Amino acid sequence: MSAWAGLLASIALPWIAGAATVVALRGAAGRHELPLAAGYGFLIGVLAATLVLRAASFAGSPWHPMLLDAAMVAIATIAGTVAFRARASAPAGDPVAGSLAGETAPYRWLFAAALALLAVRILGLAIEVAVSPLRAYDAWGHWSTKARVWLEAGRLVPFVSGGTWLAQGDPGLYTDSNPSHPGTLPLLQVWVARHTGGWNEPMVNAPWLAMVVAFALAFYAQARAAGARASLAMVATWLVVSMPVLGQHVAQSGAADLFMGAAYAMAAMAVWRWSVTREPGMALVAALSVAAGAWIKIEGLLWMATLVPAVVVALHRRAGLILVGAAVAAFAAYLALGPERQPMLGYVLRNRPVNVLPTLILQVYTLDHWHLAAYAFVAVAAWRWRVLLAPRHAPATLTVFCALGLVVVVFFFSSAAFGVADETLGNRFILHLMPTLVFYTLVLLLDPGAPAGDQPSAQATKAADA
Repeated sequence: MSAWAGLLASIALPWIAGAATVVALRGAAGRHELPLAAGYGFLIGVLAATLVLRAASFAGSPWHPMLLDAAMVAIATIAGTVAFRARASAPAGDPVAGSLAGETAPYRWLFAAALALLAVRILGLAIEVAVSPLRAYDAWGHWSTKARVWLEAGRLVPFVSGGTWLAQGDPGLYTDSNPSHPGTLPLLQVWVARHTGGWNEPMVNAPWLAMVVAFALAFYAQARAAGARASLAMVATWLVVSMPVLGQHVAQSGAADLFMGAAYAMAAMAVWRWSVTREPGMALVAALSVAAGAWIKIEGLLWMATLVPAVVVALHRRAGLILVGAAVAAFAAYLALGPERQPMLGYVLRNRPVNVLPTLILQVYTLDHWHLAAYAFVAVAAWRWRVLLAPRHAPATLTVFCALGLVVVVFFFSSAAFGVADETLGNRFILHLMPTLVFYTLVLLLDPGAPAGDQPSAQATKAADA
């Protein structure tokens, strides 16, 4: 197998297996939203591929491409069989894809223009990825170190802190700048390298390009499901993919922040959609997205925790609001009574703030890192303030409130404040949130009333208003 054929197989097989899984989980509804299946399919396929590598290492089996591909084919076959059986109960037609033909000519031209701009953007990123070695510090300091060692060892070997590595002097132990980071993305690079015949830096970076394509598909599909017409959904997709920092993390592949931002947004969009439709398949897709995000980076646990109030408020409105209030009260109590320093998930929590507001304003509102996304969010939220806590929008609003609270805590009340001040952390951490914030802004821009086929069920409405 040539290196290019191996690269294609390493990306396509997990993607197909993941997409088939999404269609199978959603049953009859799944075949009507192929962009959604393709978008979420890559994220779920990545999770499956890395779990296969973990299982093989645990079992002592070699990471041979044929064995790895056989596992992906098995997953795709099982999921595809389940999805095929659901076809009989699926109504005819594809309302998401077919609706574009019903729009007027100006809207169709707008759709085509936005799609062309999106294609040019992704093509430019593809060229950048194809000719670039690992350049970002995080890539060769935190992530690809593990990938290279595991590739050469042919199995998972432990990474420990520098102090432990020096103290024990064990040749079976390894260290890098952040040995506690999860191994999901390094294993993804191992997956590609095993298929392409060895370590090739442009090739092992290909999943970052695939991730931005998958995210664009998922974002478009969820925007359409939220009620946006095809042209508006495509314009919004192009706008979010064109943000400079997001593009930088594709071009300088290897770090985890792009995957973290995409996984969090995809999980949030799925949770918010489930809160409206109560579709069991969407709940399962959301759960898998949450699992993938939690295993990408240490901070993934924190980001995914901000989705808990959305689920609770969707099930019981008062309980969700009480949960958020309790979290705010607990943090206030920590500031008043807690220890000065408290280690937590790689950070050191402090009970006295560090003023990084000037740097934060510069990064978010002054420099062209995020276009006008931050301005649009503030303006639209202020305009739509009356519906922010309406049953349809409350889960999304509480998610965004908790996510912004997480940013405030990390930036102002933790050891990360110094990374914000010297401009080495701020934009990377904001990238985890910004795609979600863009989608939330889009949802608020849409008609607050739900489309006819997207109304919450009577049981869901009763629970939300309880």
